[in-house]
Amino acid sequence: MEAARILAQIKWSRENEGLRWFVPHGGQEQFIASIDQDTLLSISGAGNGWGKSEVLAALLAAVMWPSLASEGLRVPLFQNWTYPKRARVYSTPAELAEIGSLQTAIAKLFPKGRYQISKGLYNYPSVFTTDTGWVLDMFSYERPAKEAAGPNIGFQVLNEPPPEDLYKEAVARSRAGGIIVGGMTSLKDEVWVVDGLLAKHDGKTVKVRFGNSCENCIEHGKNGNLKHSRIMQILDQFDDPDEKEARYTGKPLSTSGRIIKTFDRNVHVAKEPIIPPTSGVSFFQAVDPAGGKPFAILWAFADIAGNVKVFDEWPNYKFFGAKDPCLTVSTYKEIFQTKEAGFRVETRIMDKRYGNTSHKPGAPTLREDFSNLNVEFQDSYSVGANVEEVQTGILKILEYLKYDKTKPIDSANHPRLEISPTCTNLIASLERWTRDPDTLKPLDNHFKDFPDALRYLLMADPRHEVPLVWEREAGAAYGVNTLS
Repeated sequence: MEAARILAQIKWSRENEGLRWFVPHGGQEQFIASIDQDTLLSISGAGNGWGKSEVLAALLAAVMWPSLASEGLRVPLFQNWTYPKRARVYSTPAELAEIGSLQTAIAKLFPKGRYQISKGLYNYPSVFTTDTGWVLDMFSYERPAKEAAGPNIGFQVLNEPPPEDLYKEAVARSRAGGIIVGGMTSLKDEVWVVDGLLAKHDGKTVKVRFGNSCENCIEHGKNGNLKHSRIMQILDQFDDPDEKEARYTGKPLSTSGRIIKTFDRNVHVAKEPIIPPTSGVSFFQAVDPAGGKPFAILWAFADIAGNVKVFDEWPNYKFFGAKDPCLTVSTYKEIFQTKEAGFRVETRIMDKRYGNTSHKPGAPTLREDFSNLNVEFQDSYSVGANVEEVQTGILKILEYLKYDKTKPIDSANHPRLEISPTCTNLIASLERWTRDPDTLKPLDNHFKDFPDALRYLLMADPRHEVPLVWEREAGAAYGVNTLS
């Protein structure tokens, strides 16, 4: 009888308290663990089938009924909530419909009998009032952003990429404190998300975690729910390889076709700004000048093993779309001097084509103008007549980014290149420089300049050279008596 009663209780709980039984897969587990009170925005940029809507519904339930949260949802912030007990979900109309994946997940995970639902003016459940004092409302992306104005909202959810004006309104709603979480696969719609949200990832105020579809795989994931064959079967329905990649990785379609695909800001960008050391390294500068826009300039140092750290860049404002500041060579020298306070650059490298071109017949070249000011540059690398120069430099960048992904990063297994988080133009360029979809050649656009400067730098094989000093011992050398 007792066993039957316990089994009946378990059955009732499974049917009515889905939140108690939610077990996140490995990727969801990591995403949930990243949420804390110091983070304004946490985004899961995950592939199709990863379970974005499900984990968002689980987080909503966990913050509103913390006592029912399963072990995988016991976020400390949720257990001791101090912000307004008001929540809002922003989503596409299809997801807000009663048969949408979000509403389906809510019906599964919210404890039955512990909330009231109202459709209000809409044809979907739009307002939830809980027995724990929470009010949750659903806001469609089709509604004007101005309708989102008003209350302070402690917990906000973005289900798929939002319109930019609506996101800004959501940020304003968190003025009394709270957090925003999101789940999205950024494809062709709302392209602003790449620069406006994902590129702002700093690991503190904004966190972005990309997760591939196989994290929810039974065979390859932790606590996965989908068969690997099913995941591949769905992905095979998409002919465009870039769209297939975006749907699998969760990474934006606009970054598919990327040239530097192995660049990962979670690995290759330092957690804190890189401060140049005072000894044991050599300093380098690489410059990619061009007409009609600022010069793209990088500063780096290398150690004796040839490990390179890029620690500064110019301009210190958004390069993309910036107009020519019309600076003189003397002004650029002043910028160099300001940037280089506290260290001495041993090697400066400049694009050999632009650097050796005169702006009019008989005039000095750019390199010569700098040389007249005692700023000496060497030409960027040259390759053989039958070798593609840009591709050679790209391969060099990929070489420096390489490490064994199957093993932990340590003193023996690590990329040879690390970039300071302050070098925002270089980071954005490495993420956004793409190939022409028709010719497959690298696009010559604003995302090319900083990777160009980087390839000039790395093709120079930067490293710290330690001069060898041979000390002569007294007496005979190598068995030969010295002359008196």
